[in-house]
Amino acid sequence: MNLNNYGIFIHPNLEKNIRKNLPDNLKKVFNKKLEFLSNNKYYPSLNTKKYDACGKTLKRLGIDEIWEFYINRHEYRCIFYVIHNKEKIIIVDVGNHDYLKRKYS
Repeated sequence: MNLNNYGIFIHPNLEKNIRKNLPDNLKKVFNKKLEFLSNNKYYPSLNTKKYDACGKTLKRLGIDEIWEFYINRHEYRCIFYVIHNKEKIIIVDVGNHDYLKRKYS
């Protein structure tokens, strides 16, 4: 699936999730990664891939797929929703691997 033509939108809760879940030293890194995503959804350092979420979660959220990209290689990631018929990417959440797994799996 080629996401490069999809528009990027920010979920209203993202700012709160950044303050809550992302250490200060990674906030500039996250902004840089968003810049990479806006230019090339598959930029190598993003390691963009589908997130393994169950169908019930997707249906409840009203989305087609959940994807992720790495903020840093060790622990922190960003979750985004994909809606194919609207060619939309919605940046939703950030956090460490364990937090995101509990919330989205």
